[in-house]
Amino acid sequence: MKILFLHRDLPPDTFTGVATQVHRLANALIDLGHDVSVHTHTLRPVNARYRVLPIDLPCLRAALRLAPFLKRLWYPLWYRGLAMEGYDAVHIHGDGGFIRYRGNFVRTFYGTAALEFRHARTLKGKLAQSLSYWMERREARRCRLTVGISPHVAAHLPGVDRVIPCMLPGQPDPVAWAKTPYPSLIYLGSHRSRKRGEAALEIFRGLRESFPELRLNYVGPEQEVESLKARSGFEGVRFHARIPQETLTALYRESWIYLCLSSYEGFGVGIIEAMACSCVVVTSPHPGSEYLVRDGDTGIVRPLEGIAAMLGRIMRDEKSRNEIANKAREFSRRFSPAVVAAAYADLYRMAQARTAGSA
Repeated sequence: MKILFLHRDLPPDTFTGVATQVHRLANALIDLGHDVSVHTHTLRPVNARYRVLPIDLPCLRAALRLAPFLKRLWYPLWYRGLAMEGYDAVHIHGDGGFIRYRGNFVRTFYGTAALEFRHARTLKGKLAQSLSYWMERREARRCRLTVGISPHVAAHLPGVDRVIPCMLPGQPDPVAWAKTPYPSLIYLGSHRSRKRGEAALEIFRGLRESFPELRLNYVGPEQEVESLKARSGFEGVRFHARIPQETLTALYRESWIYLCLSSYEGFGVGIIEAMACSCVVVTSPHPGSEYLVRDGDTGIVRPLEGIAAMLGRIMRDEKSRNEIANKAREFSRRFSPAVVAAAYADLYRMAQARTAGSA
């Protein structure tokens, strides 16, 4: 099938979750024998096996420079004039509020701004999420083939009745890799946001009193990481920013525990990536952990105030860590690229049939 994707950016220009998922899905569909093109504002990733169609309009560039905070409006307005004929399916991955939806269009919602709004910590963030939610509802009503990445996302948007999860960067490891000889944690997220990076650092400093060899890999936004590096009081912490997937996978493989403290996740890609690398997931409760983690079986779920005590116990219990890691690695196979891409291919065939039927 001939498939067109619409998304404003791709890695390495950004390592945001949606951009990464678009890149992975496009490559996985190529591996299944489909013809995939991506309309994007960024350059072609080095390892992209799909075709990149660059968005290069002076008026769009000017609008983004003058009012970048309105990018959720500029991109969908530009999409209205984009020629999208000749494709079996057109897949919109974000910012499609003003598109004239047709029978062969597919829209994936990677979260819902209604719930992002509740957990945004700034007025600017709340205003942006309010605008996004108005556009999301508009799209959910207009597009006949809609997907949520989890049951939670689907339940909070009218008209979204299909669930196809996010995918891993590759197949889960066949066996567990050797872990660091000292206790080690990995955290992904930002400092003062719903990801609660400040809590991760506080918990780590408290645990160092009982585990002086404990190390933390903190992966966060570039500006924030540089600011934290300039401060004192972070002994045992290695800060990382804008790292490629290969480096991130290596950090999962060596770390004992992946720490997720987010107050809200519609899915939680870091959770399945850690599982695939035999890195035990210890997470706060949120919709993503409810969907992905069986407490005590494929990971551990605790309220924020109970995380530190649980980390102390699980770091002392190698047998339980290994059992959880093995079960989680097996569970993560359902998120492999071939499985997720095949689910989308079935949906594209449905879109293609709708177009043929209306011709």
